Amino acid sequence: MKTPVKFMITLGIIGVITGFALALVYKVTLPIIQSQDLKALQSGLESIFPGDNDFEKLSTPLQSPDQTIKIGDAYVVKQNETTVGLVITVTTPGSQAPITLLIGVRKDGTISGVRIISMSETAGLGANADNPNYFVDKERKITFLGQFVGKNPNTDPFIAKQDIISITGATITSTAISNGVKIGGKAAYEYLQGGGL
Repeated sequence: MKTPVKFMITLGIIGVITGFALALVYKVTLPIIQSQDLKALQSGLESIFPGDNDFEKLSTPLQSPDQTIKIGDAYVVKQNETTVGLVITVTTPGSQAPITLLIGVRKDGTISGVRIISMSETAGLGANADNPNYFVDKERKITFLGQFVGKNPNTDPFIAKQDIISITGATITSTAISNGVKIGGKAAYEYLQGGGL
């Protein structure tokens, strides 16, 4: 009888010590992780809208017209106090898991840039969406994400294998990202035109 009781007490003490240690590690590492996330976000914003811009986070999220595509944080892009565009985060269903994108939209509705924040697509196939050395147009050295720049989700179809060059062997990933950019781009443009600023 004494052995099981001692065992349970020992396990309880180990559990308390482990829990305390994990809480301490979390408390110490959380500010570092948040700082790195903030730097990655700032880098993403600046790569989508290069130049001397200010990025102001919206307090109210935009609404997605498609229930399968979620719109997250949005940032108004300003140059010399003048609004020039909007950057939004969009999560779209991928072939393996959701894909989260950062999408920049100019005031005229054209895409200024697209960057992948997170994805779990198949290496060598869907993961090529984020590969800077994988060109869908080898002659002009255009990457999969690079082909969205300058397109307008209000006038262009954004259909894989039509106006969007698909990643070889990854039509689902190509379609998912194309849909996310189109839906997110439209929502951003409507916000910019709707006087939400």
